[in-house]
Amino acid sequence: MPVSVPFLTGNKQLSIDLAEPIVYLRGPPNNPATHVLRGEVVLVLSKPISASSIVVKIVGKSHTLWPEGIGARGTKMFHEKTIHEQNIILDSWDGHEDKALPAGLHRYPFEFLLPNKLVETIEDDLAKTFYFASVTVHRPGLSVPNLKCRRDILLLRTMSTYDGALSSHNLPSSSINVDRQLSCCEAHVCVETAIVSSGTQFPISLTLTPYTKADVTLESFNVILTEQRIYRLPEYNARRAEMFDFKLKLSSVSNINDLGVRDLVKEVPLDQLKRVLMTKNAHISLPFAYRFVLKVPNCVDDLNHTTHYNEIELKHYLKITIELTIPDQIEREVINLELPITILDCRLKEDYALLPTYEEALTGEPANDGDSTTSVFFACPCYLDYKKKRRRNRQQWIKVHQEGLQQHQQSDSNGNTSDSDNTPPPPPYHEK
Repeated sequence: MPVSVPFLTGNKQLSIDLAEPIVYLRGPPNNPATHVLRGEVVLVLSKPISASSIVVKIVGKSHTLWPEGIGARGTKMFHEKTIHEQNIILDSWDGHEDKALPAGLHRYPFEFLLPNKLVETIEDDLAKTFYFASVTVHRPGLSVPNLKCRRDILLLRTMSTYDGALSSHNLPSSSINVDRQLSCCEAHVCVETAIVSSGTQFPISLTLTPYTKADVTLESFNVILTEQRIYRLPEYNARRAEMFDFKLKLSSVSNINDLGVRDLVKEVPLDQLKRVLMTKNAHISLPFAYRFVLKVPNCVDDLNHTTHYNEIELKHYLKITIELTIPDQIEREVINLELPITILDCRLKEDYALLPTYEEALTGEPANDGDSTTSVFFACPCYLDYKKKRRRNRQQWIKVHQEGLQQHQQSDSNGNTSDSDNTPPPPPYHEK
């Protein structure tokens, strides 16, 4: 979480107090909204000091690592630039004698207007955007150091366009419904929400209705979450693209057949329902109507949230493959779907918690996957502690990332889809 790093000595203390260190950006960047960041600068002096001005500013920076090297000689391995900056002069005595601030407590309130088009906070393994507020008390003389303080700010983007949507859960419908008419049956796939926070549950319903009494069987229902990472640096005409697949694990499954026909349709055992997600030979006879609740990976699994920044573009797709066996037909009937979805930052999941559906309340307890532990919201680890435990310089991080990519490519070549790319977080990015 954002923390304050005050300037503290024996006779003076400088700090920044924010009304809210988290700014929630509403909807897409083109949404014409403005957000207010309020706070005050607190200066405590035990004896008078001289000062010429007090300036507070909001700074946003982008930092990217390039293991392959960029520049004319390909020797530049990283690049940092400022993507946003706002300044407010809280007090100034230019043109007058330097003012002597008396001992005691001094407070300077400030207010920044932040446009909704700002880039949200991004913490990818090779790219990062971050924001902070800093204050400087300028003092006269070359040998007298200025007083400085910095406070980190977190910018999170939600898909709601007004403030009351988070508390009331009044979000627009984001479900995706897909129908496919096959020669043997009719398939219906329902993704209940295309906007989900990482580390939460993700429900998908599959309904297969045969046209005839022929023994059509469901062999596989494979669900993969794909993250596409595209990094661009126009200053050096550099571009890099990567793809990562995440296997969604089963949390629970429930029967969604109509109550009137459940006695007529044979119940599918839980082991066989698990098998349809993991293998290609489940042999489940139609009709089939079940709701699968899957677990979305979290930030520890290296799953990033969807971004709207052209230079650090992170997109997510849901790849669904359904395989059916038809009598007297050698080739299987295959349905391939690729659906775009939006992954929100894991720190937003308390606002987008999934409640039990009305259908679940009617049908009773869904079948669990054997995990006896109570499911709770994933607590995002403190980012500063996370950085301290995994501190590396840029060269060490680039080497570790390249080794992780090689392992990921080897697993793909062997036909295995890893749950995540277990590479450590990036090195800390310090203000220069």
